[in-house]
Order: sequence, then structure tokens, then C-alpha cells
Amino acid sequence: MIRIYLLFFLFFWCANLYPNSIDEIISKPVRFYAPSEYKSDAQVWSISKGEYDDVYFATNEGIVLYDGVRWEKYVTPNECIMRSVFYDEENKVAYSGGVNEFGYWKYDEYGNLQYTLLYENSPSAPTQEFWKIAKVSGSHLVYFESPLSLLVYDTQTGKTTPLEDDGMRFHFLFIVGNDVYVQQSNYLYRLDGYEKRVVTDQLENFYSVYMTLTGNGKLRLFSSEKGSLLLDEKGNVEKRISYETDMRITSMSRLGEDYLVGTGNTGFYRIDEKGTVLSRIGEQMGLKNTVLSVGVNNRGDIWLGLNGGIMMIEESVKEESLLLDPQENIGYVYCAVNQKEQLYVGTNKGLFRVNKADKQVNFALVPESKGQVWNLYNIGDEVIVAHNKGLFSVFNGMFREIKHSGVYALVPVPSRPGYYISGNYVGLSLYEIKDGKLVFRNNISGYGDLVQNCVFDKDGNLWIAHSRRDYMRLRFNDDYTSIVESEIYTVPTTVSKRAFQVKVGNDLIFMNNEGGVYKYNELNNTLQPDEYYATLLETINRNILKIQAFDDRFWQINEDGVCLLQKNYNKVRVNAGLFARMKDKFIPKGFRKVIQLQDSIYAIGLENGLGIMNVAALNGQPSMKQPHIRKAEIVGESENVLLSLKEGNLFIPAHINMVRLWLTSLNRSQQVEYRIVERGDKWETSSGGYVQLSYLHSGDFTLEIRSSNGYGIYSDTNQIMLHIASPWYATVYAYLFYGLLVVGTIFLIYRVILVQTRKKEEKIRLNEERKRKEEMERYQLSCLQEELGNKNSKLMSITMLGVQNNTFLKKIKDAVLEIDTNQSPATRQQVQRLVKDIERQLNDQSGWDNFAEHFNNTCNGFFDRLIEKHPKLTNSDLRLCAYIRLNLSTKEIASLMNVSSSSVEMAKYRLRKKLELDESVALPYYLTEVIATLKSFVNN
Repeated sequence: MIRIYLLFFLFFWCANLYPNSIDEIISKPVRFYAPSEYKSDAQVWSISKGEYDDVYFATNEGIVLYDGVRWEKYVTPNECIMRSVFYDEENKVAYSGGVNEFGYWKYDEYGNLQYTLLYENSPSAPTQEFWKIAKVSGSHLVYFESPLSLLVYDTQTGKTTPLEDDGMRFHFLFIVGNDVYVQQSNYLYRLDGYEKRVVTDQLENFYSVYMTLTGNGKLRLFSSEKGSLLLDEKGNVEKRISYETDMRITSMSRLGEDYLVGTGNTGFYRIDEKGTVLSRIGEQMGLKNTVLSVGVNNRGDIWLGLNGGIMMIEESVKEESLLLDPQENIGYVYCAVNQKEQLYVGTNKGLFRVNKADKQVNFALVPESKGQVWNLYNIGDEVIVAHNKGLFSVFNGMFREIKHSGVYALVPVPSRPGYYISGNYVGLSLYEIKDGKLVFRNNISGYGDLVQNCVFDKDGNLWIAHSRRDYMRLRFNDDYTSIVESEIYTVPTTVSKRAFQVKVGNDLIFMNNEGGVYKYNELNNTLQPDEYYATLLETINRNILKIQAFDDRFWQINEDGVCLLQKNYNKVRVNAGLFARMKDKFIPKGFRKVIQLQDSIYAIGLENGLGIMNVAALNGQPSMKQPHIRKAEIVGESENVLLSLKEGNLFIPAHINMVRLWLTSLNRSQQVEYRIVERGDKWETSSGGYVQLSYLHSGDFTLEIRSSNGYGIYSDTNQIMLHIASPWYATVYAYLFYGLLVVGTIFLIYRVILVQTRKKEEKIRLNEERKRKEEMERYQLSCLQEELGNKNSKLMSITMLGVQNNTFLKKIKDAVLEIDTNQSPATRQQVQRLVKDIERQLNDQSGWDNFAEHFNNTCNGFFDRLIEKHPKLTNSDLRLCAYIRLNLSTKEIASLMNVSSSSVEMAKYRLRKKLELDESVALPYYLTEVIATLKSFVNN
């Protein structure tokens, strides 16, 4: 949605202005807003100014609000068609009336308008359309008028009461001074609370559309087409005043002493007390449809609600105005000069003349002047024209050639009054005035380059600024026929692409668009920095396209507009952003310049016209308004969230990266500066009607905002308190939780330490008990080991004794068997008996049983465990196991078992099979593992 800027013009034929003033033909800027821009229906039925720069509009689709920066549309829950709107300054609410309902709108804490329904017509009742709303200051009654009824809303009780119905239709409602009036048929009533007081009954066939008080306090009524009436103190018609033109009035308002009149057929008028039309905007000037409503905002701008959009006449812009060609045919304007009753305008299409005495502006092409006009000069009674075809003069409508071939500029020769030098497409030329006319004298030899910008210094030298960023100083011979001396001067530069030279009184200063300011130093013949002018021009000496000086006024032309610096003794005033609204119509930037038309009237060339600046009105401007915050919102990735704004306090949640503040009450450039005081921030600049804050930390801060013109002029500062919430982990409750957590943690640590201490003590106690027990066990073990050793020794002794006995018996047996028994039978018998006894003794098992019992007890149930694991073992197997357990040798085992050693080996082999031992397992090791350990033995 693009704002459509249409610059029309409003003509003021003001008798109090002196004759031939340029003020007689200039106009006010006008803006047209299409329905697509304000996002509502084309028909605008009512307009009312609100707080600050707010303006309310009633349309078929709802209420439209313009806050001076942006448009918003609001719709009631019933999507009511709106017919009227009225802002109550006392209660700061906007009442609206529509089809079958009325209510009021009020800003909420988020900066949005919220609707409260006050009255809704019954569905069975006839349709009512509330066209007018009235409330006077100090009253608590609000009147809502429809043709069928007049309803009164009491703001104190909240009740809505209809006025007594006398059967007559109501015809509009008017506020005049501190009174409210209503017309019914030919009667005019003044409303006194809930009562109607007759003012006059002489309004037959006269239907009022507006009422006001005259300067002497009399009522004046305006009809749609039948002129106006003036009533005396008794209500009698004192005078009837006809309209000067055939117009059908649809709406009216006042601005100062003048009447603002909207019509249904001939556009918009501004009329004085006598009914004289002061100005008009009609179809020829862009107003092509009916004016349904007229209003004035707090700035003094005029708003027109049309049948197809909204138009604003920037009446508050006292200093800026326009002079445009209605036919849009004159092209780019490069220069202009004001001469008596004529205004001459030079363009890329030729020289045009405007007769200021004409009732309608007409740009007439001067015959034979077609082509590019670069500059215009008033010399005597002639207008001198620097043209691409040469130098010409205009006198009494005649276009006379002075010199053939292109001329850019003309400058007077200071040392020779009546002589002029022209800067040409090629070289320089000399002219003189003869018989009151400028005539060509001679070309000047010695310089053959292009000359666009040249100026004389106080010593009579001509300085030329070159496009290649240097300057040339020329000295002429006495008769100005040739150049006797030329020298080129440069200044330090890096990226500068433009060189400027400006004549200020007798001073000639040199500048570039990097901010350098220089003067010529005669002693060392160089350009040196000049501190005085550098300081004076510091605020405007940046981004320069051109700089010009008119006495103590310095005009700086930049990309976005024009800046004016005025010096008054030791004070400097800077106005920036001048002509900014017209920048889309500027001529090419290399040729832009400020044109002085009168002492305080300046102009700048536009496409098909001139932008006009009245410096006197500019200096009389009120100071800039203090900006106000309209809305605040969190800028999110997908959508924005509005923030609450109460009484200058803005509450922002934690962890917000960006907040945007929408502003109102701004200057035309919408440029503001802002800073957060507590952070020590520097002032930052923002434009576009908003301020954006980022990287916000928790805490309370003071945000300062002020309007700025960008050149050191500021409005009063508005302060807003920012309350940025702490994150959840840094709130009071969080800190309370942290305190409890710390206390709980300390207590827990204490409990843990206490438990661990107790456990440690218990562990120490148990260790001590264990140590005592182990010592006791070791002592018992020692005793048992000693006892076991004694038993083992005893067992081994018994075993070894048995081995010795058996060995001894075998020896005896062998000895006995060696006895020769062949000699005596008796000896044989005795030997045999003895051998049997020895054999019986060797095979006696009674000794083994005692040994087995003793061995089993001593070795912790060795046989019991062995039999439990290997129940198929025989007594011989158990005996062999016991001997192996005692670590006896095969020979000793053979002796005890009364068998041969090979028999013992075989027995061991069979025993391994029975025990199912792997070859890698030693038989003695296995038998040792089978029996109980020493510890088990001790425990038992």
C-alpha cells in the first residue's frame, strides 16, 4: 500500500498582500489518500480531530484512525456502518454513530481502540442512522441525532434517554459556542439538557447544514443551496446572503475566521465572513468527487472526506508552498526570476512567463525561447536568459538574442560597473550595458574550457570551480580581452567528487563535500583551511550537492532536501528537511539550486513547477512538538505482541530481544533521537515513526525521546520508564526459592555429614570389633593351629610309628622266613606260626579304624566330605586318600598297606579314575581342596 502524494494547488487572492507579490500565485501542498491506503471504504461521512495528531474518520466499514504517522481501521462487533464520529476531549473518548447503534471508542493500555456499545436499535423498530453527535465542554450529556429521534446519553449515570417525540423529523445537530442546536422542520431549537427551547420558527424550506456565531454574536445558518441566514437576538431573519457560485454544500467547518466548505458538485471552498470565495479546489485541480465531510486537525491542516478517498490540505505548512503547471507541460525548472507583474521560469523546454494578475495560473512559453534555459537575471528592465543557444534578453515580451552559442552563467565585473562576464560552453565573454540594454562586447582569449560556476573575488580575479575537484584563478588585462595570468589550486581530498565556491560578502570560500572549508591565502598563494567558516557551517557541511549563500543565509542542497542555516549576530539557526515532501519531483541533482525570488521568498526547481519557501514564516514556526508513544510491541519472528503502556510506564517481559515503540506527534521528517539514560547511551537517530530497542537487560531504565531536525534543533524530551522484568530465575520468588534451597542443601549436607560421621564412627567401631575379633580369631587360630600341629604331629607320629612297626614286622618276617626249617619240623611249625602272627598283625584293621577316626576329626571331616562327594570310594580308597593327604611317599604307603610300591601306584591310578580327575589336576592338591579349610575348621 503506497501513499499517493498528489501535489495540487490552492490559490489565495489576498487583498492585504502587496501588488505583484509572489504570494499571490503560490499554493499549499495537498495529499490524497486512496481507500487502499487507509484500508476502508471510499466514502468518508464524518471527521473529528482527537488527541495529539489523531484524526478520526467515519466510513461505511467502521472507524478509521490516522495518528499523524499511520492508518488503522476499527470495526464494531456488529460491523456497523458508521455515519458520524465526535471526539470528547474531556473524557478522551471518540463517540461514533452508525446504522441502528452508537457507542464510544477509547484507547486501551495497549494503544488499541476498544468499543463500548451504548445503544442498539430494536430489530423490529424502523432503521435509525445517527448522522450527528454533539457534546459541549463541561456538560455530561451527549446528543445522538437520527432523522427519527434524538437520544441523550448521560456520561454520569450511563443511561440513554430519548427526547420527547413531537412527530417532526430531526434535521442535523449543531454545536455553536457552548450550546447545542437542532432543527425540526421550520423550527430551530436550543437544547437545554433534556428540554428544547425555540430559537426561531422562520426556517420554512431552509434546511441547515451548518451553524456558527458571527463576530458580533449572532447566529448564522448555512443551507445546502439557498445561501445563509443571519438571525437577530429574537430569532428573526435579519439578513439573507446568497452564495457567489452555484454550489451545493454538503459539509462545513471553520478555520480561524474563514469557513471551510465542501460541496457535492464544485469541490472545496474557503470563504470569508462576507461570503467571498478566497480559494477553491475543484475537478481541474484533482478534486473529482463529492466532499462529504470537512475537518481540521490540531496542527491546523484541513481534511476532506470524499466520496472516493481522503484529502489533506497542509494548511499548517506556513513556510512551504507550490507553484505548479496545471497542464504539467513545462518540464524541469532550472531557474526563475520575479519581475514586476511577471514571473519568468526557465526550464529544459524553454522560457515560460506567468502573469500574476491572471485569475488562473498559466505558464506561457515565450516565443522563440525553446531549448534549455540555465539561468535568469534581472538587469535593468530586462530579463537576461542564459540559454543553450546563447545569451538572450526579454523586454516587453520580445525575445532578443545578445550572443549566439551556449551560455551557462553571467556575473557582474566588480571593478567595472555595467560590465558582465559570461561563462560559456566554451570560454568566457564580456558584455556591457548600452542605452539600458545588455550587449555583447568581445570574447576573452586565453581560456577555452567549459565554465559553469564562476565568481569574482575582492581583487577582481575570476575563480572557476572545475568538475575535476580543483579551482582556477584567472587575471584579466585592463580591457578584459585576454587572460594574463591563470593558476590552478587544489585542496586535500580523498573521495570528494564535487568542488564548491561560495561568495559571502567580500569573502570567497571554497568547499568540497568531505566537509573541508578553505580560503585563499595571498601570502603563500594557497588554499588553506578556514576555522571561522568551518565552525559556522559545521552543522550543514556534509553530504552536500551544492551550497549557496544569500547574505547571512546559507542553503545546503542534499539528496533528501534542503537545509537552511541563518546567522544572526552570534546565533545560528538551522532548519533541515526543507522541500523534503517535494524531493520526488526534484530536477537532476547536478543542477539543483535555490532561487531567491524576493527578500524572504526562495524557490527550488521541480518537475513542472517550483517549490516555494517563505523564510519569514519559517522563522516564525513554533518549536517542534514532543513525541508521544502510541503503541509498544515485542518484535517476534512470526508475529508481534503488544505491550501494556500505563501512565508513561512500559512493562517488558524478560528475555525480549527487540521492542518497537510506535510514536505520534512527530515533525514532518518523522526523525527522532532516543537514548537510555542509565546505560549512558549516546543519542541514536530513528525515522519512520518508531523507535526500536534491542539487547534489553532486566531492571528499571529511563528512555528519553525527542524530535530532531538532524541539525541540532530538538523538541522537548519525553521520558518513559522501562520496567524490564527479570527472568524467572532472577525474581524475588526465585531468590526465595534459592534461599530455601541453600538452607535445605546446607541441612541436607549437615545430615549427610552427620550420617557419614555416624557411619564412619560405626565403621570404626565395627573395624575395631572386627580387629578384636580377628585378633581373637587369630589367637584362636594360633591355638588351634598349634593344637592342630600337635594333632598333626601326633597323627604323623602315629602314622610313622605304624610305618616303622610294619617295616619292622616285615623285616622280622623276612628274617624268620630265612630260617632253615628243613632240619626240624618243629622249627618249621614255629616259623609258620610266627609268620602268620606277623601277617595277622600287618593286616590288622583295628589300628586303621582308630587312625581313621582320629584323622577324620583332625582334618575337619575329611572322610565325610570325601565320601559325600565320591560315595563309591572303598575303605582302601579312603585309606590311600588319607595317606596321600598326609603327603606320605609311595614306599611309606606300601609299607602301611602291606603291599608293593607298584600296587600303590596302580591303586593311585584307579583312585584318579574314581575321582574323575583331569590329568592336569594333581591328586594331592585335589584331596587338599576337598577337605575343609583351616578357617572352616576353626569356625567349627
